[in-house]
Order: sequence, then C-alpha cells, then structure tokens
Amino acid sequence: MRCGFVVNAFELHALLTGPAGLVPELANNRIARTYFHERVEWHPGRSTRVLRVIYGAQGEPERIQRCVSSDNNNAVLLSGPFVKRQVLDAAAQEVANLLARNVQTEGCDEGANEK
Repeated sequence: MRCGFVVNAFELHALLTGPAGLVPELANNRIARTYFHERVEWHPGRSTRVLRVIYGAQGEPERIQRCVSSDNNNAVLLSGPFVKRQVLDAAAQEVANLLARNVQTEGCDEGANEK
C-alpha cells in the first residue's frame, strides 16, 4: 500500500482479511469475491455477507459493494482508488449494521417456537 491507498487485489484482500477481520468466500473468480463476518453464510435469513469486491477486466478491484447497506434495487458502492481508512471504516460499519440487523431478527425469532 502506498500513501494509504490500496493499489491491487492482493493488497485489498490482505486488508480485508487482516485488519478488517473478514472471512473470504472460498471460491475466487475474476469477476467478484465476497467477504463475510466470522463465517461464510449465504442463507438470506442468516447471511453474514459484509463486502463484495468487484474486479475490472484486468483483475484489479474497481468497486466494493457494501452488502448490508445494499438491497436488491440499490447497490451501495465504494469506487476505486481505495483509501485504506475508507475500506476499514466501510467494513466496520457494515459489520455493525449486520450485528444490529441480527439482534433485531433474533428478537423476532425468540417467540417463534413458543406455543
């Protein structure tokens, strides 16, 4: 990383899996890679998706989708070049949003098994 900028896919991956503490999906393709909080969980009701890195034609990261803040109709994106602090802040905010969403859903599910 030069002057706080993330300049390639390797550096971005190292930032997301190191200081940001995210877990990458096992499959790594040339189009995109998703990063999760603590464990890989794709199920919509229990998803732990945090960020999705979208690569350009040359394999360099072009955009980062904020998975928790996005919905089916409105993707929330960070565009490159990426500043290290910006990426870490986005990851931390998305994890906080994910945890807040899970607390709300767990509260709804608590009474689901009661008769």
